[in-house]
Amino acid sequence: MRNIWYNIIRIYVKTGLFFLFKRITVYGKENIPEKGAVIFIGNHQNALIDAIIVPTTNRRNIHFLTRASAFKIGLVDQILRSLNMIPVYRIRDGVRTIEKNFEVFEQCIEILKEKKAIQIFAEGEHHLERRIGPLKKGFARIILGTLQKYPDLPIYIVPIGINYDSHLNFPSSTSIYYGKPILANQYIDVKKPDLKFTEITNQVSIALKYLTLHVEDSLNYDEIIVKLDALNVDYLNPFEANKLLKNIEIFPSKEFVKHDKMNWFAPIHFIAKLNSIFPLLIWSYIKPKIKDVVFTNTFRFAIITTLFPLFYLLQTAIAYYFFNLKFAIIYLLSSILLGVISAKTMTIT
Repeated sequence: MRNIWYNIIRIYVKTGLFFLFKRITVYGKENIPEKGAVIFIGNHQNALIDAIIVPTTNRRNIHFLTRASAFKIGLVDQILRSLNMIPVYRIRDGVRTIEKNFEVFEQCIEILKEKKAIQIFAEGEHHLERRIGPLKKGFARIILGTLQKYPDLPIYIVPIGINYDSHLNFPSSTSIYYGKPILANQYIDVKKPDLKFTEITNQVSIALKYLTLHVEDSLNYDEIIVKLDALNVDYLNPFEANKLLKNIEIFPSKEFVKHDKMNWFAPIHFIAKLNSIFPLLIWSYIKPKIKDVVFTNTFRFAIITTLFPLFYLLQTAIAYYFFNLKFAIIYLLSSILLGVISAKTMTIT
């Protein structure tokens, strides 16, 4: 029953992502082990969107490690746990709460023992910079703890590069690259463990830097991004982007001038906006109040999956009341079609 609920929500979330992004492209699905204990580790540049884009682009039933602050409300806590989400506590949640992470680690160990999958963002915090930050050791501690109890259990790490052409604007596109699985066992000495976990964190970090654009130079980061934009870099192709980055010094620094192209779908976009005026007004009210801008697409996704369908259903009910069922169905299908055309043809704004 729980798997049915999980799969229903996954389909609903996948539908919401379809309307959030202009294009979602997935590479390397053949690198995902169909069975066995797996830890998915990705970069973290788009808050909750990163977390939900992984389980909707592969068939594994995944358990998520999620910040504990999301579990404060009782009903929300129950819903999140029913969707395989596990709270992780940080120092900012209170020193005493850190002890609860021991229970979380034990839960993760048992999940891996059952040859299931876990998703972790090893950078620990989300950010907007196109780079891989230092990795936290939490995932390595889970692996060590698992192998201490179940030394013969193969555990694979699948690195994931999640790439966005724009982190905050709509409708952006994303590319997800699943890297080759790393057998974690070969980097963990159960009898004499390196508690710094240098080798395994380095291996995962190298893999992530290969699967997404990594700007190492933090001091000149903004200037480098300006140069990359001026060169019209394809952020969705990390291999070409990283190759371009290696030769960035030979290119002069200049501002990127964007030339707007005629969008022949503009009249349809206008009609779609008129048809969605109330959800859009609510969004324009909410957007400036988002304290952490990294959550912009998370809030946008929430609006797309709640207010927009509710508004269209309400409009459909009104059309049925004043006209007839046939007219109401035509209106609803037209609204969906307008939404699809807008999401897939609008220019990023």
